[in-house]
Amino acid sequence: MAVERRWGAMQIESALRNLKSVSSAKIVIDNQGVIQEIHLLIGSDRPPKQVVRDVESALMAEFGLQIDHRKISVAQKEDGLRNGMIDRLRWIDLQIANEGTRAHVTVIVERANQTYRGKVSGLRSSSNIPRLIASATLRAVEAAHGLQERFALEDISMPLLANRQSIVILISALSDTSEDLFIGSALVRQDQARAVIAATLDALNRRVAAFPVDLVEPISGRAVANIEGTARTESKA
Repeated sequence: MAVERRWGAMQIESALRNLKSVSSAKIVIDNQGVIQEIHLLIGSDRPPKQVVRDVESALMAEFGLQIDHRKISVAQKEDGLRNGMIDRLRWIDLQIANEGTRAHVTVIVERANQTYRGKVSGLRSSSNIPRLIASATLRAVEAAHGLQERFALEDISMPLLANRQSIVILISALSDTSEDLFIGSALVRQDQARAVIAATLDALNRRVAAFPVDLVEPISGRAVANIEGTARTESKA
């Protein structure tokens, strides 16, 4: 059944993410607006068949859409702190090199003894450096998961919470058919740069696995992987 004009892919994906145990959802529609595939990432607390039934019921009740269950694919992740710590990326290094009025920022992250690097360049103003650090972190995350140009930095704020400085980051995430917004936060414990990286990883670490891979395999190997780009936010400096 076609997706009616008043229902967009983003609305349907948002509704599916609100279902119990569903952490991420992506739908694929054809040129006529007919849903061809539904991809879900769910936790381990419920059987996949039950989640599929929930999806069928929710689509019918909320959107009047009847979907063949064979179009619904489910990936189930293992929950728990131990597994999460193994699978998640962690920051290991930050490098900032100044060249005239520009700064070249490199963030290196690690997972399972494999390192990944993201690099961006932009104006080295004090207000732009945190944005460059966040953007370089996004490039490193993309490198680790075999993605290209999926994430963009929307905004950074630095509110005081109980007289403690914190970092809050808003990231837009693009799939082939939709756009979503993720938010991450971290307290400034040692320095602001570390908190910016931590907030960026907080926004993505639990969600990035649901994105379709753009490359045959993640950029990895003995040498540190590179994805280079120029931060699109430098004009805001």
